[in-house]
Amino acid sequence: MQMKDARITADNTPPFAGRGYHLMQAGFWILFTLAVTATLLSGPPSFLFEDMPPEIEGAVQKAFASLKPMMWLHNAVMTFCGILATHLLHLLTLRCRWDRLPLRRLLPTVMITCMILAVTISLLISSVRAFAVGSSFGVRMMEHRLLIEFFSTSIVAFFLLGMWAALYYACHAFTRLHQMEVTTLRSDSAIKEARLQTIATQLNPHFLFNSLNAVRALIEESPKQARDAVTQLSLVLRASLSASDQKLIPLRDELTAVNALLDLELTRYGDRLHVERAVGDGCERALVPPLLLVTLVENAVKHGVAAKLGSGHLRYTAQLLSGSLNLRVENSGTLTESWEHKGGIGLAHTQERLVLLFGDKATMTIQQTADGVEASVILPQNL
Repeated sequence: MQMKDARITADNTPPFAGRGYHLMQAGFWILFTLAVTATLLSGPPSFLFEDMPPEIEGAVQKAFASLKPMMWLHNAVMTFCGILATHLLHLLTLRCRWDRLPLRRLLPTVMITCMILAVTISLLISSVRAFAVGSSFGVRMMEHRLLIEFFSTSIVAFFLLGMWAALYYACHAFTRLHQMEVTTLRSDSAIKEARLQTIATQLNPHFLFNSLNAVRALIEESPKQARDAVTQLSLVLRASLSASDQKLIPLRDELTAVNALLDLELTRYGDRLHVERAVGDGCERALVPPLLLVTLVENAVKHGVAAKLGSGHLRYTAQLLSGSLNLRVENSGTLTESWEHKGGIGLAHTQERLVLLFGDKATMTIQQTADGVEASVILPQNL
């Protein structure tokens, strides 16, 4: 299997745009409009008039009421210009991909852009206010308050644009991190899938080689047994060749291949091999990785009876305990200290498959017992 090189970087992640951007843009400016509206409708705060004479309080209230139309106009223009300015900042970000910049470059770039936009907004608001109240007020404003109004509006606009930019680029960062996480998960899944198929492909020649040796030994001695052995071999090969098609299969399908393999070995070793089988109630419906039990049984025969003179025994059991399937294979052999290396590719791949499929929820142990060697695998069933 060939896999494409998928580099997970910020450069190939999509920007923050579309529905998410529109929701953020609408939410920000709606909240601003509601805050301004509530402030204008409520009037000056009451604590300002606690120690103020009634005549001065009345004059302030009257002045505030006279300025309300201008304040409504000011904030309406501020909102409209703010929407245009932030959308322009969004378009610049998409075109120049500022979201890819490191923070040390992004921060001054955005601050300078926001400052330019804030000054532009202040100029537009000052022009609209001067035009709305008439030329005489515009002249007076130019003489006395133009600079104060200009700088105060610029500061407010810069503060608003800065708040919006902080929220906007935070959404960009969140979107990028989320996309990178999704890409990582997909990449890990593809790697695991490819590794599982590779392991299954490597197991097929392993079983074929050992099974052909068993058939070869019978051809001259007993042709009839050789024919039966070919039948059993076909069942083993069928299970081996289909191992990469499914991640998990019912134990009853696995037992078909296991029993075929054992019948094949019984034909080869005759009275030297004594086999016991014990499968608990409900176990046949339990799910196991293909060739798991076949590998354990084949390895037990290879390092048990085949590795010594005289007879030997092999026993496999299956039990459901506390929502897990417990598989045991016992054989009359001796466990060596370097069994991980001498056990061939079968046991090593069995351990790797369990990790890929179940993580730390499945366990595999091999230990020496009083009667020989016991291999035990516990598989979770409530997945």
